[in-house]
Amino acid sequence: MTLEQRNVRDYGIDDDDSLDTAAIQAALDDCAGEGGEVYLPPGTYRSAPLRVGDDTTFRLANGAELRFVQDFTEFPTVESRWEGWDQDGFHPCLHVADASNVTITGEGVIDGGGSYWWEFVSLPPEEYPAELAERLEEIRRGNQQDEVSTFTVRPPLLQIDGCENVTVSGVTLRNSPFWNTHVVYSDDVTIHDVSIQNPPDAPNGDGIDIDSSRFVRVSDTHIDAGDDAICLKSGKDEQGREVGRPTENVVVTNCTVEHGHGGVVIGSETAGDVRHVTVTNCTFTDTDRGIRIKSKRGRGGTVEDLRFDTIVMRRVACPFVINGYYQTDIDSEPEPVTEATPNVRNVDFHHITAEEVESAAFLAGLPEQRFEGISFTDVDIDATRPFDASDLSPAMAKGYDQRHGVFCKSLGSVSFRDVRVTVPDGSGTPLTAEASSTVVLDGFEAESDEGPAVEAAGVENLRIGGCVAPDDGEPFARVRDGEADEPSVLLAGNYGDMDEAVVSVQPETVEQ
Repeated sequence: MTLEQRNVRDYGIDDDDSLDTAAIQAALDDCAGEGGEVYLPPGTYRSAPLRVGDDTTFRLANGAELRFVQDFTEFPTVESRWEGWDQDGFHPCLHVADASNVTITGEGVIDGGGSYWWEFVSLPPEEYPAELAERLEEIRRGNQQDEVSTFTVRPPLLQIDGCENVTVSGVTLRNSPFWNTHVVYSDDVTIHDVSIQNPPDAPNGDGIDIDSSRFVRVSDTHIDAGDDAICLKSGKDEQGREVGRPTENVVVTNCTVEHGHGGVVIGSETAGDVRHVTVTNCTFTDTDRGIRIKSKRGRGGTVEDLRFDTIVMRRVACPFVINGYYQTDIDSEPEPVTEATPNVRNVDFHHITAEEVESAAFLAGLPEQRFEGISFTDVDIDATRPFDASDLSPAMAKGYDQRHGVFCKSLGSVSFRDVRVTVPDGSGTPLTAEASSTVVLDGFEAESDEGPAVEAAGVENLRIGGCVAPDDGEPFARVRDGEADEPSVLLAGNYGDMDEAVVSVQPETVEQ
């Protein structure tokens, strides 16, 4: 069956400076529910926010550019989710809300005119236009704020909210006022062969945010973002736990990321859980971090069952981050475990190469909730890039000094199988593990010209197998008891004199 096509030019668009909102929205309204296609032929169109309804295909021809007006007065107030909280904000530029069977496609461009909105972020509130200040005051009366909130109720470029069976393909989405593409409270969403473009300095210029949604597929998409490139979220703090809607069953494949705070990021809004995620066959270039999981006390939620496979990273400040101390102090005493305590478990990194990076990995759970089931298999990390290449904190955890090697703390279990870590000459230890339950090294290789490959302090069980003892008599591992009650080291199937290459302050615990 051929879909009925509605050409927006048949709805009275004039080739002048007037807005085309009424004509485009009329075509979309006629299509909603009845089915069919709204067609934007080649040309430039200026519009206030638009809404797409049921059973609609919105097609932008090659050469068509939809530009959203740079005027906050044209954006009404709507209720949605902003940075993990259900609250009021400015209407998304292109809003697909409470709809099903929607397709946005073509080879055209959708431009959010973000530069107009970004300027307000850098201004002190007292310098806002009076009407904007009044509007924000009205919006924020019932909203929640925290110490990191800025002018974050700016409109996303494309928001898919409360929907089912939505496909976005072919189009270019650029210059979003806030997040570029936001999928929230939705099921069965496909994003395929899309180009997402935000300048590196775009504030909160995330590429794709998948938020309390299920069965989402992102494929063959290129993202150049001003913040996290692909980000998975599920609500913030108490409200997010009350809503209790996880992000789950997500696949990201064959995507390329250029710039951004992270290639694929989970959190920090983890309150409703994130689980069953597969990321495969991707490249991350010049991103601040590569694969990043971030949460903190107060968030709550469980992040679990994640698989990252066949990924290449280059010129990334830190390719692997699992951080339970997001924007908080890493040196802290245990606290009682409650529903507000986040957890991370069962995360697999497989067949990954990271070249020209600064810090190999930052992996830190909480002393009261050790993150567990973290595994690295067939991973090669070249952490020889100078720190001043980006001057970035690897994980945004307070009290942590940047280092080239892998850092582990407060983990229930972590394994490194067929893993190579290269650090610059004289730069310290390739792998440091502290206050953790079980650390497994199976075929672990370290490229370093001095000191041991491994420093373990307060590790209860250190398992070393398939590793090569240095032939110059230098130690392979230095083990300290730290706070471990009965630390032990098990050696099996190594090459060379490994029992002599493990230097321990409690030698009776080393078993051959």
